[in-house]
Amino acid sequence: MATDAKETEKQENGSRVYFEAYIEKNERDYTKLSNLVKKVYPNVSNDWMESFRKQAEALKAYLGTSKQYNYSRDKGFMPFIEDIAKKKCGVSVKDRWNPADIYMIKANNEKEVMEKLKTITSSPDKDTNLIALNMYMKELMTSKIMVPISLKAIAPKTTKAKAELANMGGGKHNLNFKLKKGSVKCILSVGHKNAYEFDTGEIAFDFYVGDEEIHGQARNFQYSKERNLVQTDLTPKGRSGGAKLGKVSSVALDAFLKKHNLDRPASAAKDPNIDNPGKWTESNIKYWIKFINDLKRERVDGNAIDLGDFEVKTDTGVETGPEAIIRNGILFEGKTRSSAGKFS
Repeated sequence: MATDAKETEKQENGSRVYFEAYIEKNERDYTKLSNLVKKVYPNVSNDWMESFRKQAEALKAYLGTSKQYNYSRDKGFMPFIEDIAKKKCGVSVKDRWNPADIYMIKANNEKEVMEKLKTITSSPDKDTNLIALNMYMKELMTSKIMVPISLKAIAPKTTKAKAELANMGGGKHNLNFKLKKGSVKCILSVGHKNAYEFDTGEIAFDFYVGDEEIHGQARNFQYSKERNLVQTDLTPKGRSGGAKLGKVSSVALDAFLKKHNLDRPASAAKDPNIDNPGKWTESNIKYWIKFINDLKRERVDGNAIDLGDFEVKTDTGVETGPEAIIRNGILFEGKTRSSAGKFS
């Protein structure tokens, strides 16, 4: 067992080197493996070599034919993701969040994964970032694109090690889900509450989980930002007395959408059909007019979406219809602190 941090570092790097040779190069020769390990763990004992062997066999059994990974501890992917967890997600004690000692990441996916990790943790809300990070990590672990490993020393009398998933959301309870009829709303009306602003800037809905009614809203929670991320917020309406369940990034939809061969819509800041204020193109204006007209025909669980009255109230009168909504929304961006944020 490790006696101090320096010894732990050597033992974990010993595992890393052994795993890479064992899995990527199918190396089984004891002398060759021990020579590789000695480069990072000069005083390695035979007991630890045996422990590495048992660990590697268990890992190989878990991975099956999967290989072509990069193996990280002190540099590369592991410090990268731990830095994100600390700086962007509020993780102050790493092992309370994720006890991984080394990371394996598919070489062909590493750059893409790192870019997505930066994107999904860009919210100003650290709790939201942490939820998004955990959801994405779960997805990566399920597909074996990423394999974080918490290592344990294997006792000499134990002939075979085991590899098992942990912290993946076990203990599921079956509860019936039901959308509340007619509750889906995306009110597209302007100026009824505040001049120059959409009456809401959200899609709202109510549903039941078991006998608990919950209200949900998906929107930009910082309207003062012209183009921002969309988050979903859930609040129980019944006996829980409105105690919020918290916000979650739209990244949480990825696993669900993937099963249906759908992509998550881009954020307002990255959507190619949402121009910056004052720079709207006619093609994108027409895109959203058509989008609203198409949306009027859509049904959610057999019911139409409540899109409001399509009215724009101004100082000079009232205009109606999807085109009036879009063109006036564009003209009003920047008129108030929240007008652009609600519109986007």
